[in-house]
Amino acid sequence: MAKIKFLIMPAALWFALFALSACTTIATNNKVDTGETLSPDARLYADYVSASYAYNLGDAAGRSSYYSKAFARRPQDLDLGRKAMAAAINNGDTGLSRALAIELIALEPTDGVARAILGAQALGKGRYKKTISILDNASAGIGVEDFNSMMRGWAEYGLGNKAGAIAVFDNMQGGRYFEFLGKLQRAIINIDLDNLEMAEKDFAEIDEVNLAPIESTLAQVRGLMLRGDKDKALAKLKKYADENNGSLTGPIRAYINTIEGGKKFKWQLTPAQLASRAMTEPAFRYYGAQQQFHSAETFLRLALVLDPHNDKARLFLGSVLEEIDRNDAALQAYGEIPQRSEYSVSARLSEADILFGDDKNAEGLAVLESIQASHPSRVTRGSLGRAYLIMEDYAKALPYYEALIEEMSADELEKNPMPHYLRGIILERLDRWQEAVPDFEFVLKHKPDDADALNYLGYTWVDKGVNLTRAFEMIEKAVELEPKSGAIIDSLGWAHYKLGRYGLARIKLEEAAERSPTSATIIDHLGDVYWKLGRRKEAGYQWARAAELDPTEEELATIKIKLKDGLDAVASPE
Repeated sequence: MAKIKFLIMPAALWFALFALSACTTIATNNKVDTGETLSPDARLYADYVSASYAYNLGDAAGRSSYYSKAFARRPQDLDLGRKAMAAAINNGDTGLSRALAIELIALEPTDGVARAILGAQALGKGRYKKTISILDNASAGIGVEDFNSMMRGWAEYGLGNKAGAIAVFDNMQGGRYFEFLGKLQRAIINIDLDNLEMAEKDFAEIDEVNLAPIESTLAQVRGLMLRGDKDKALAKLKKYADENNGSLTGPIRAYINTIEGGKKFKWQLTPAQLASRAMTEPAFRYYGAQQQFHSAETFLRLALVLDPHNDKARLFLGSVLEEIDRNDAALQAYGEIPQRSEYSVSARLSEADILFGDDKNAEGLAVLESIQASHPSRVTRGSLGRAYLIMEDYAKALPYYEALIEEMSADELEKNPMPHYLRGIILERLDRWQEAVPDFEFVLKHKPDDADALNYLGYTWVDKGVNLTRAFEMIEKAVELEPKSGAIIDSLGWAHYKLGRYGLARIKLEEAAERSPTSATIIDHLGDVYWKLGRRKEAGYQWARAAELDPTEEELATIKIKLKDGLDAVASPE
């Protein structure tokens, strides 16, 4: 079902819009003969209110346009200028953000964000002295200062002042996270200086606290490749892959394929590229993780100013935009990541996720089919299988999970039996129940506390009226493991129902319905138990509710029979 977004506008804003419309009407009625329109103050107010409204709608372009117009009407208003500049950044308008930054510096020479914008543009063009001059005069609080320091440090590096760059990175503010981020930059420079012992010490500390593990690994590999140590670089990559489910897609896998394939690769990054990567991690991992999405977006867009080809920043930007319900902008960000990129698989999966969420299933499948064709892997096959499973096209889902199980080793499947679990569901839905049982039993053999597998196998046995004693025990164990799950509590209630314990069934099914009030299956079950208890009117009410939710076609057909002729009209072995 497509997501419907309801705009709840503050009362003050409604009043402002009403007042503004009233003023417009009065102005038009009173001054029609003279041709006069709104007063300058009214125009300013209209632009400001429109910008606020655009922000509530997630309309970045409208917000930027109206704030810029408002600032043009009141060019001495520093706060308004900052809003206009921030809106321009978050609309991805580099030219406008630069122009507004220059105007802001004229009002407030030390404005940190304005200087960050101009500094990023200068560093991106390789103008290192200008970058340092711009950023040295910046005054900003924690956050902007940290990002300005990273740009300033890499500008010093670009000038050949590596000691000066290290000094900048050694004095990062903002707490422990940024202290270690500074160490990562220092370690990269020490590799270049051939201070390998110092670099390895820093990398070891960074890896121990798990700060940017991929970036740390990639930085070490680039250094090793520049020194010609191909075997050690490959060993480091494979070690990381082995510890992280094979790293089947993404930069680690891309580096492995590049080295093993003997392909040419530009291992040396420019200062602007290094600064861009340094900014990308904290923008997403630090500010994004703290749900400071506006700051995260701003810094990610600055990272893209520094390096327009930083697809990791673009991928993270898309994720942030999704978090603030700007899905169209997120799709645009993902769409700008090309198929050849090491982040293309992640980008396409994210695109498909948005499309499926908006009920654009055909478009979502087309995206998944495309990435499967160009970058086939377990990840893409698994995603296609899951998409067909969710769409209830079980016949098309099955081959993908059979392929996954075929290519995974016994050890991999024992550690991650999820493909068996999902294939079991598919086989059960295809009425191939005898083939499905071994899949669920495989899962429970290696993951005996898997509540979902316990529940699914137990519920299905109960529903089929077989192995009831064992099924009941399995469901009770699942409830112990997941006591707040409406679906699992429903299974326990249904087990009581099948055993004729209607009083106990009612208690559990009412609890399940309270926890999952929009589940058609649970509400339908509740109607059944009410019927068995002689509460016919309540049974009809629950069945009617279930029909209005999202039942399967089979469930809906059965519900309609019950609504017309009662439960006794439905053949149901007990």
